[in-house]
Amino acid sequence: MLMRNKLDWFRHALAYECGAIVLRTLCTLAAADTAVGRASAFSLLSSCTVFLLTLTHTKVFDYFLWRATGSLVKAGKVRLLHCVSYELAGAAISIPLTLWLLDFNLAQALWREALIFVVFLLYTYLYNYGYDRLFPVTHAKTYSKNN
Repeated sequence: MLMRNKLDWFRHALAYECGAIVLRTLCTLAAADTAVGRASAFSLLSSCTVFLLTLTHTKVFDYFLWRATGSLVKAGKVRLLHCVSYELAGAAISIPLTLWLLDFNLAQALWREALIFVVFLLYTYLYNYGYDRLFPVTHAKTYSKNN
């Protein structure tokens, strides 16, 4: 099976998280009255945790996409499914961390997560679209698992 190499997976995840740190900090500040330093530190820690999710989720998603379609080409609906499944997995990790590390109440944590879900749905979609355009899998359109 032809997929992205390990360096490409790592570059994808690292570049994604660089932009995500800024967005997570802004969403955390918007969700509750907290200090910028505390929100930034939380975003950095959260990014380290989610970095592992990013590495794993995209690789697993691409594996199942390949198995189901024989291609790594992501049309609009597949990209949307990728984004939604990623954000739901991120929420499962993020909400407990928000409650514990930021000492948010449940309403604040859920508000933060809802805001992050919307912002990151757009960010993830645009990021992956742009990444695939900048670093295409050269064989994605031409190679089929049936060949």
